[in-house]
Amino acid sequence: MCMVTVNVDEAMLREMNPNLSDKAAIRRWVQELIDLRIQQMELEDDETMDLEDARAMLHETIRKVYAEG
Repeated sequence: MCMVTVNVDEAMLREMNPNLSDKAAIRRWVQELIDLRIQQMELEDDETMDLEDARAMLHETIRKVYAEG
C-alpha cells in the first residue's frame, strides 16, 4: 500500500455534492474512485490476450478454414 496526497477544491466539491461536507467524506469518495479504477484496470488486463496466445488462435483458425476447404 502507498499513500498519496491529492489537492481538491473542497468548496467546488461541496457545491456539486453536498454529501462531501468534510475531509473525511471527501477522503472516502476519493478512495472509492481509486478502488473502482483499479478494478477496471484489472478487468482490462484480463481481457488482453498476449501475443503468443493470439498467434496460436490465428494459426488454429487458419488450419480449420483450410481443412474445411
